[in-house]
Amino acid sequence: MEIDKDRYIALDGANLQGADFSNRDLLGFCAIGSRLVDCRFDNIRIESASFGAGRKMSEYIDCVFDGARMTPAVGGYTRFLRCSFRNVDIDEWFCFAVEIVDCTFSGKLRGAVFNGTVPKEDRRDVKRSRNEFRGNDFSGMDIKDSAFRTGIDLSLQVLPSGPDYVYLPDAESTLRRVREALSQVNGDVDAMAWIIGFHERGLSGGQRQLLLRRDEHSRDMDESSLDTLFTLLASNAS
Repeated sequence: MEIDKDRYIALDGANLQGADFSNRDLLGFCAIGSRLVDCRFDNIRIESASFGAGRKMSEYIDCVFDGARMTPAVGGYTRFLRCSFRNVDIDEWFCFAVEIVDCTFSGKLRGAVFNGTVPKEDRRDVKRSRNEFRGNDFSGMDIKDSAFRTGIDLSLQVLPSGPDYVYLPDAESTLRRVREALSQVNGDVDAMAWIIGFHERGLSGGQRQLLLRRDEHSRDMDESSLDTLFTLLASNAS
């Protein structure tokens, strides 16, 4: 098999400042135990982006990913500090041992998972049990089919708002009150109860706040029942 080396970037133990990877069209990007400062990834296309491969942390400080289109690889040991992800299109970003601090996001994010707690099997390598996740601005991000879980404090982030979203600052009590209110409403109560149970299970592992998106449940029930459920969620959010 012939490999086009121009479409792959692999960094191992690199310490880069001001490197420019902008406007590249890559099949793969891989960094192992590397530190990148003030580097540019503007308008980059990456089919498989492994920002923190191997068993060592990679760090990105003041880097710019504006206009990037990419699918990050599952997992990885990575820290992003003061990075810009404006007008990006990101699919399936599974962050189990990833720290994101003071970063700015806009564009589209689909199928992502952000963990507040490091999986037990990774703690020896990253030398911590929790991921730092704070000061991030997601207000311009279209977030869909994604989850903040295992103790990420959403009160420390700027979240998207509008008719598509409902933010529950005390999700456990809100979901409990809505479940109790189902006996007094019309509609597909069984489907509503299933959705409540689904989000209750999402609180396992220490998650306290939830950001819910209405259209993610449009396939689960009719529009009238969906309106009823999200009206209850919004009115009981506190």
